[in-house]
Amino acid sequence: MSEFKYLLEKIMDAPFIEKGFPFVYVQDWFDKDHFDLITQAQQIDLPQYETTEEMIKDLQRNHYSPVVFPGTVTDIKQYLQWFHHRNMKGPSHAHGLLEGFGLVFRMNEYKEPKLKELIDFLNSKEFLSSLMKKFNKTGSTRVETAIQKYLTGYEISPHPDIRKKCLTYMVNINPDDQMDDWSIHTHFMTFKDNKKNIYEYWDANPLYDRCWVPWDWCDTQFVHTKNNSITMFAPGNRSLHAVKLDYDHCKKQRTQIYGNLWYLKSNTIKQPTWRDLP
Repeated sequence: MSEFKYLLEKIMDAPFIEKGFPFVYVQDWFDKDHFDLITQAQQIDLPQYETTEEMIKDLQRNHYSPVVFPGTVTDIKQYLQWFHHRNMKGPSHAHGLLEGFGLVFRMNEYKEPKLKELIDFLNSKEFLSSLMKKFNKTGSTRVETAIQKYLTGYEISPHPDIRKKCLTYMVNINPDDQMDDWSIHTHFMTFKDNKKNIYEYWDANPLYDRCWVPWDWCDTQFVHTKNNSITMFAPGNRSLHAVKLDYDHCKKQRTQIYGNLWYLKSNTIKQPTWRDLP
């Protein structure tokens, strides 16, 4: 039996919170010893840097690499050009919504054996099947969990997630608790009254995929700020969430365990953008 099984038990025992849409929220998800081990690990608690270039090189030395991720690019030179000049448009797939130009690094090799054991457990069939039961989901899925660091400029405008995503979860494992107060956290949101008809549009068109929308169409209901906490939800037509990072990543980097359950098949036939919405 994995020593991390208690994490799953906390999720299964947690009630659903309704703030715009239902989600699970657990504070102090890791026990103190495990959380200290994670946040004090060499690959998590990196030193401060003089420059972004120096920081990126050290991330690569610590077995991180850029990952294809919504709201980001993977070209380091392109990111640095934006970072130093801030005169470039966001990623082309954002359809004119983003001001930022993000870069996300994923840990690909774990120097600390307990980190590998943890990620292996979170990618296990036991974890996947229990989450499916918790959220009353069926169908063929796969689980994908990793440790990631997000540099400033990373932004995803409000969105409910695409229909192929079955579940998503985020765990704040920042190396400094003071980062609770930084501008780096995920917003859980609802449409403003004059845009709530979009819920009905998505309800009525289950073969149309859901899309990103402008920030000013939405209001924040909850912000996932607390360190050592997890949020988890099943994407639906009301699960709007968003993030926009504006901070000094040379001091410390926003760090998360990020996971998804993906359906193996998708039946969507159309991908409208926010400009196509009623």
